[in-house]
Amino acid sequence: MLSVERLIDPDKVALVGSINNQTEGNIISQNIRSSGKRRFLFRILPSYGDMDPSAWIVQRNFPQDIDIAIISSADPYAERYVEKCRENDVRFIFLLASSSGGSDQPENASTPANREGRKHGISRVFGPGSIGIYVSSTDLNLSLISHDNGNHPEDKVFGLIALDCCRHSVVIDEFKKFQPDLGFLLDFGRSFGDRELFSAIGSYLQESRTMLAVTLLISQEGYSASKAISSMRLNFNKPLIVYRERALAGKKEEKSSVDRAVNRTKNRVPEDCVEARDLYDVPDFARAIALNPAMRGKNVSVISTKGATESVAQDYLTSGAFGMHLDVPSFGTSTRAKLTNLLGRSGANQNPITLDPRHRERIGSAIDAIMKDRNTDAILTLITPDSPEIVESLISAFDAGRVKKPVVVALLGSRYYDGAFTELSSRKIAVYPSIRRAITALKALAAYSMKSGTESEEKHVV
Repeated sequence: MLSVERLIDPDKVALVGSINNQTEGNIISQNIRSSGKRRFLFRILPSYGDMDPSAWIVQRNFPQDIDIAIISSADPYAERYVEKCRENDVRFIFLLASSSGGSDQPENASTPANREGRKHGISRVFGPGSIGIYVSSTDLNLSLISHDNGNHPEDKVFGLIALDCCRHSVVIDEFKKFQPDLGFLLDFGRSFGDRELFSAIGSYLQESRTMLAVTLLISQEGYSASKAISSMRLNFNKPLIVYRERALAGKKEEKSSVDRAVNRTKNRVPEDCVEARDLYDVPDFARAIALNPAMRGKNVSVISTKGATESVAQDYLTSGAFGMHLDVPSFGTSTRAKLTNLLGRSGANQNPITLDPRHRERIGSAIDAIMKDRNTDAILTLITPDSPEIVESLISAFDAGRVKKPVVVALLGSRYYDGAFTELSSRKIAVYPSIRRAITALKALAAYSMKSGTESEEKHVV
């Protein structure tokens, strides 16, 4: 079995060849040194004498037990460096398609060095502007982005594996924005990986207690050529969200309806996964699925602190928008009695509920009552955090392990918005900056629960 620990928690990292003279090499080496764990960094440089650099690295004694080697794909001797690393049993070799080698770097990912690495099944290629590897639990950062590890919570809830998608700026932006929730990230660039590696990654993530869900970003080309999903699923049965890059604009259409049907069947996401249609949905889906128990049905109760927003949410839920139809049924008799006692008769007659200003700070108690409703499978909460008391009341509903059904929260604008978002996120509550994003994530949770048939014990609340 492949030792994934050598990838996510290496002791020895080598920078080989011209990467040592590039800005990217300096960034990576600084990130390695900033780790809380002492790691050995080897700089393997060509000589500047008469000796051919390609021969120099072969003749020189290669460091023993290197876990990861990083090589620039712009290096003219990259192919031979890859071969030398392979001879010395370096399992993880990264060809960094860096920007410092020239303006045509995207083409460099198809150089002979890249092909040599893929041929032997040992090379993973960082794409231009790649995020690289970041593993929160080990403080490993082999990326081109600096991180302040000290400000991030220790308990991560979902991981992100990106294949050939980091050329999209939105991936990097989302990674930065939601990084406190990320515990495991790889970017294999234009390399499609191999079965053994993804099977080992799946096994590693399955055993991780802090990893509750994984999102897989993959290019259209990579999706067709890669066995990543099926290989991970051999040992990994936690929630898996898949985003496929859309077909490139101007791509030639299939010649017939038969061709189109065959292509759709070939590219269908497996039934035990949920597909994200938009890159912005990827972290949203992961948050909803990782932080909530499974949804037992399609009935959603809506509670709001601002009038008119609940009707908009109901339309989105029931119309089939965002890819799925959910129901907003009436409350059961006992629930109506509880809500009447808590909120008054005017606030408890029907689902959805709008709290009047006098009762907004009772939202936590209202959620607690709705949680026990027999006609409720999930709760959509819309709040305008006008005061800290509203946020504290909402948090109280999540204390003492009382959340037995999925809850997603959409924050509506107010002067306390930023503080409320930070506070709720830190409590591992699935919170979103808009109604649209909250409902999309809730529908993803419903779709995943129905596809996978996973019991609620496997998707627990943190």
